[in-house]
Amino acid sequence: MKYLTPGPVQLPKPVVDAMARQPPFHRGDEFRQLFKSVLDKLQALYSATSIVMPGTGTLAVDTMIYNYVNPGERILAIIYGEFGKRAVESARIRGADVVELERDLPPQPDEVEDILRRDSTIKAVLLVHNETSTGIAYKNLKRLVDITKAYGVLLLVDSVSGFPAEPLPPEVDVVATASHKALLAPPGASILYIGVQPRASGGVPPSMDLRKFVKTLEHLETPYTPPISVLYALDVSLSYILELGKKYTDTHRERVEYLYSAVRLNPIPPPDVRSVTVTAFLCEKPKEAIAKLREAGYVIAGGMYKYRDRSIRIGVMGDITMNDLKAVAEVLNDVAGRG
Repeated sequence: MKYLTPGPVQLPKPVVDAMARQPPFHRGDEFRQLFKSVLDKLQALYSATSIVMPGTGTLAVDTMIYNYVNPGERILAIIYGEFGKRAVESARIRGADVVELERDLPPQPDEVEDILRRDSTIKAVLLVHNETSTGIAYKNLKRLVDITKAYGVLLLVDSVSGFPAEPLPPEVDVVATASHKALLAPPGASILYIGVQPRASGGVPPSMDLRKFVKTLEHLETPYTPPISVLYALDVSLSYILELGKKYTDTHRERVEYLYSAVRLNPIPPPDVRSVTVTAFLCEKPKEAIAKLREAGYVIAGGMYKYRDRSIRIGVMGDITMNDLKAVAEVLNDVAGRG
């Protein structure tokens, strides 16, 4: 069975093999060597302080919110899918005063700037870089970086299913991501890139307190037990990604372009905002399509958000080939032809 899901993804065999060892004590030199290797490679992918903690993408986003948004602060949340909604839920539980900017497609930066110009009380902009639920990516992120810096507000970005395949511009204040999607490792590591120091005044659970993680970095340690086996896998996957360089993003883009050209179903995202990691199609018989693909040896995902019962999603991350994508397209076209 091959996994063409939005995550976890089909792992290269060397990544899987890297986990098959006794985890070392996390206060010893063997772990520190591993941790340094992972941190150096994360730094090579994106220039900001990298934090690795046990958890999921959701925990990474929650951690970002709790460390950079104080109760009662006003933030602007950009929403164009399910995970934007989830980020808002987390911010509201944190006690933030959330201004929602919800659209079917990512709003233009000028619209965001207009809101910031009219409301000087906004402290942060929160958005999803790559919306897993709809296969839509925010392609104007560089402009948002410039706008938020001009207005003195933080830019908090969920790139759980985007980074590093979907390029990130430099100087995003905080990025939340995870090990099990485009980073090609198993689930278990929440990863944050922080370009500014945590600013929460209090109320952050100890396990999510980034100040504790920053403090221990200089000693190549973590405040609590890290996901050691996942780090071994991540160390291998990061080497692979760095070796490919720009080709890594190009390969994902080629896979997405192939699926959108070959599958005879209507795409959800228009061409100019299509994610390079997740495709999404409207489908009259999603359960049948998913079942037929499973019979053929492939696992894909059902729909989410407004398209929950009438769409399918196909991830193009992981150890897959163009032949896999051709086989998937053939099955889907057969299902569509019998519609």
